[in-house]
Amino acid sequence: MSSIAIMQQTSQNLEWSINCIIYHAMYFHEQCQTLRGIYEAGEVKNLLRDGSTRYPQSDEEKAKGMSFEIRDLSFSYPGSQNIKPAISNISLSIKPGQLVVIVGGNGSGKSTIIKLLTRMYDPSSPPESILVDGLPLSHYRMSDLRQATATLTQDHTIFPLSLGENIGMGYVQHVSNDSMIDRAAEMGGATDLLDKLEKGKDTVLPSRHEAHGLNLPDGEDHPLRILMKQLQKPIELSGGEKQRVVASRTFMRFKSGTVKFVAVDEPSSALDAEGEALLFGNLLQAREGKTMIFVTHRFGHLTKHADLIVCMKDGTIAEASTHANLMQLDGEYAKLYNIQAGPFVDI
Repeated sequence: MSSIAIMQQTSQNLEWSINCIIYHAMYFHEQCQTLRGIYEAGEVKNLLRDGSTRYPQSDEEKAKGMSFEIRDLSFSYPGSQNIKPAISNISLSIKPGQLVVIVGGNGSGKSTIIKLLTRMYDPSSPPESILVDGLPLSHYRMSDLRQATATLTQDHTIFPLSLGENIGMGYVQHVSNDSMIDRAAEMGGATDLLDKLEKGKDTVLPSRHEAHGLNLPDGEDHPLRILMKQLQKPIELSGGEKQRVVASRTFMRFKSGTVKFVAVDEPSSALDAEGEALLFGNLLQAREGKTMIFVTHRFGHLTKHADLIVCMKDGTIAEASTHANLMQLDGEYAKLYNIQAGPFVDI
């Protein structure tokens, strides 16, 4: 019996040791891959050539917002397997301070236009196919363009910092300004999120490394037990809560006074109807001196405010005009609008 017990204990220890070795080997491999990515990030070459012209060139342009002139613009993503370009020979004029809403089905090229106007990519067509305030977009210094542009997209980056710092990073010079952060959180709809947390905007989001206790003393009053209870538990934000924090960061960025172009690409996909209406309403309140371009599937909140609605289909502009004119035309836009409005309208 003793021999059987010893063999059982030995086999369990061996199994545990092997599992431990495998786990640590996999963890070591993951950490090496992470370190490799960090070092390789510094070697990534920017394929976009920087311009030399400062932006804006005059105070008059600074006060109005960016203007865009798009002429026969075409683009294909590098390495794409698609036989058709993402967008083909589109032309469009956007005046300073206008509110433009781009709509269309999936894969119609809506987000691609935003990526080109914010110069995430250069077009396949000549540089003169995108003019900003009369000059090719590629002629401007990218640092100036980045300062003058605010993007609010469906890709949500939450950093392992406090919620207040996550919002304050929109205007780094005032990352610790509580009053500005509180106001930005209100505009972005994140106030309720901060209020329900014990530490509010000082709540620190979990990082990759967390503290764990092992073989702690049994006594509940032991200092290590007490310290373990005081350690902050991991906080998981829902998709809608992340969107509210990122939106608040964008409103914080508006405080810098340098933003003249706001690109909004499906920022409310995880928000409820009330949260979406509040976000769009606050963005519209902040539009003075800014050109705003919205890409959205749910455009009911924006149509009555839009100076121009652009309806995309298969990488081209199917229609472009005001809501009233497009509804009267009874084309692609009217079809999309009626599909959304249909469940709420008695026929």
